[in-house]
Amino acid sequence: MKPLIESLIPIPVAALGAWLGFLSGLPLGELIGAICAVTALSKWGVRMRMPFPFVATVQLLLGISVGSTVTASMMHELTDFSILLGLLVCMTTQILVGYNWLRRMEKWGHIESLLSAIPGAMAAVMTVSGEEGPASGRIAFVHIVRLLALLLVVTLIAGGHGDSAVPATGTLGDYLRIVPVALVAVAAGYLLERFDVPAPYMLTGLVCAAAVNIGMPSVNLHVPDPVAMVALILLGGLIGIRLRDITLGDVLRYVRAGLVVTTLTFCTTLLVAALAAQLTGKPFLALFMSWVPGGVEVMTAAALLLKLDPAFVMLNHVVRMSIIHISPAFLPKRLLQPEPVTDAPRN
Repeated sequence: MKPLIESLIPIPVAALGAWLGFLSGLPLGELIGAICAVTALSKWGVRMRMPFPFVATVQLLLGISVGSTVTASMMHELTDFSILLGLLVCMTTQILVGYNWLRRMEKWGHIESLLSAIPGAMAAVMTVSGEEGPASGRIAFVHIVRLLALLLVVTLIAGGHGDSAVPATGTLGDYLRIVPVALVAVAAGYLLERFDVPAPYMLTGLVCAAAVNIGMPSVNLHVPDPVAMVALILLGGLIGIRLRDITLGDVLRYVRAGLVVTTLTFCTTLLVAALAAQLTGKPFLALFMSWVPGGVEVMTAAALLLKLDPAFVMLNHVVRMSIIHISPAFLPKRLLQPEPVTDAPRN
């Protein structure tokens, strides 16, 4: 009975934190509020846990959310291999630069350096990282710092306009259309799980949703905001539990590491976008906004404000997110196994 209670406690706590975060009006307030609420309760000594079915739910909803943005027209646009190649080069360079800094300068372990260096997709990264402890806290802090910093930069570039879209509850049909996709994805994910494929439900959710959108575009599959909020609440609880052993000193060091990695990612994107603009003739700002890590909706809205090609920017971010969500399935399982934690020396 005790494990069940420990598993249920984080959900209402994270939901309360997400509601308070929403009321604050801060960027990503819901996620930050959920994380802070669960972390604070953990610090007070309340035992909480996030069992795998909850983690699998986050994976599934993330996969369907990304897959539902893939369309047949996007697949046609991918015939321009020069842009796809540029995106892959930029992502690879971002990961290598961030990984090497964290590994060599911060003295972090292999797995947390790799997962922290992945450009964007914090939710996907946190569902495939280790269970708890300092290593998982490091990963979370780097992604949170990068997410906030890049959101601020994009807002400034876009002239101070924020994302003011009103959340849409969707129609009953929107929810019903998700059910068969989710059931097929769960069944396929269960099979992949038997073969020890990392993040299986994220992969099957993405593939099933994309297949429906491409094969039957009239279905108009998309994830309503309340469903996405459920994933956000569960993710906030997951991250909050993993931060329970983090000290103030750890926070300062991890924030510093996050700022450095964010700066390196930003500069790398600038250089690769400038080079690609010279080689392809594409506008530099369009390439930069397409390849800098960020949410699909935020970056597309910023492209509209800057009078860039929003379809081009959205395509690149959907492809980037799809690659990140699918890649764990093709990595050796041993590559995602955490190694013994050896924290950086404290000054």
